[in-house]
Amino acid sequence: METRIFENTKDDIKQAAELIKSGETVVFPTETVYGLGANALDAVAVKKIFAAKGRPSDNPLIVHIADFESAGQFAAEIPETAKLLAEKFCPGPLTMILKKKSVIPDEVSAGLDTVGIRIPADKIAREFLKECGVPVAAPSANVSGRPSPTSFEHVLDDMSGRVSGIIHGENAVVGLESTVIDLTAETPTVLRPGGISVEELRDVLGDVLVSGELKDDGIPKAPGMKYKHYSPKGQTFILSGDVTDVAQFLEKRSKVNPTAVLIFDEFKAFMPKTVVVLSLGSKDVPETAANRLFDCLRECDKLGIKEIYAPEIPDNGLWRAVKNRLYKAASARVINVKNAKSVLFVCTGNTCRSPMAEGIFNNSRKNAIAVSAGLMAGGTRAEENAVKAALEFGADLKNHISRQITKELLENSDIILTMTEAHKKSLPQGLNVKTLAEFANESGDVADPYGCGIEVYRQTAKQINKLIEKLEI
Repeated sequence: METRIFENTKDDIKQAAELIKSGETVVFPTETVYGLGANALDAVAVKKIFAAKGRPSDNPLIVHIADFESAGQFAAEIPETAKLLAEKFCPGPLTMILKKKSVIPDEVSAGLDTVGIRIPADKIAREFLKECGVPVAAPSANVSGRPSPTSFEHVLDDMSGRVSGIIHGENAVVGLESTVIDLTAETPTVLRPGGISVEELRDVLGDVLVSGELKDDGIPKAPGMKYKHYSPKGQTFILSGDVTDVAQFLEKRSKVNPTAVLIFDEFKAFMPKTVVVLSLGSKDVPETAANRLFDCLRECDKLGIKEIYAPEIPDNGLWRAVKNRLYKAASARVINVKNAKSVLFVCTGNTCRSPMAEGIFNNSRKNAIAVSAGLMAGGTRAEENAVKAALEFGADLKNHISRQITKELLENSDIILTMTEAHKKSLPQGLNVKTLAEFANESGDVADPYGCGIEVYRQTAKQINKLIEKLEI
């Protein structure tokens, strides 16, 4: 697909709006993140959003409009709470969940009887929406699961060739998606924290709840509630512990994998020179952390970082939104550096068993970080069936590249676990090496599924998962 680039001129914005009217997709800037838009009244056009993002269709979209006065065309009810919030925060980074009118297709609302409505503050976005003359459904303009785009360059990386047009705007001012508040609940409930804090909402409405729960049928009422989000290609972890212990831990990890740390400026001087240091600004300024977070995560991808570490984040004010995004990127994996262990899984080619073990282990919430290597690895991707089987246990191997075991890997691993007794005997004497089964107080090998069908891989992944569950680390 050819993607047209539009500049911030009246004529270009009008041309971009014509694409929306004709049922096409256009990326446009907002103060939060760039949005991937289509006519919210056109079910066929909306489906193109999901195709461009690779996004599940059971995730609802936010409808963007130029002014609050037109909300009644799409919402069946406009409660007094919505009017109060609109007067205080609109236009701005706030999405209000309201009962929808039938004019909004199920493709937008994921079959729910509600719709999220937002009036962005960005000048280009407002002009674009006015020119469109229709409500624009728009999630963040990134490939599903990746960090949201806060710059034109981010959008080009993800969406060039996937959409009909991109409007070239400035970097997002807020840097995190909008706050989503459900005004159809008995008590107004924040479903996703964002640029408007819970405390600010309570100043206007009084009692406001905070929830990350799904409906009973598993359908999320707001974007970002159900699936892993905001994730770079490298493994992401939250670190807990004294800054000196953190520095020692990071120095050790950097000898195993390319490592980066997202850190507050007050602690940068403590970080080892072997680690890429990316600033979240001052620990007292959440606005800077919010603005920089996604850019930092995307920078890690550019640098080929394999392990990304970030600090614990407060749970109040705008910090709550930063914590929400960062912990989702890390799948809420918190490592206490004081007693954390480094684990190395070993098999033959590092394309099946050991990468499955690495992925499943790192998804297990144990206080350790795992890597994997092979006795005869050749820099190839994980086997397709290994990727599929591991994903069923929450492990994403799509970015895995096999690597040869090295002396440095062995020396910087606290625990070395092989798939078979033969692998164990192939490694140098004097190291803390056991088979995976042996370390789990079981017997036998994990047989090689290479060349077999998906069911054999599933059985192998199931065996590995069962053994990892028994590990006392």
